[in-house]
Amino acid sequence: MQTFDRIKELAIKELSLDPGKLDPNAPLADLGVDSLTFIEFMFKIEDEFGVKVSDEDLRNIKCLADLERHVAASLQSAGKA
Repeated sequence: MQTFDRIKELAIKELSLDPGKLDPNAPLADLGVDSLTFIEFMFKIEDEFGVKVSDEDLRNIKCLADLERHVAASLQSAGKA
């Protein structure tokens, strides 16, 4: 399964997002995701993919597409991709 597909599945489940309205480039706030909810979601992402997301990296993630790029880059640099 592709990285984004896994993130999308987790987002739908954990953030109660409507799969039909899920735009990977939409700002998280537009999807109804507040900062605390997103931080909790990030713990799930870290567990799912075995990657760490620093506070600095977290500030640069504005949408699910940003998250996918970060996770994919982390997996590649760790030799897991």
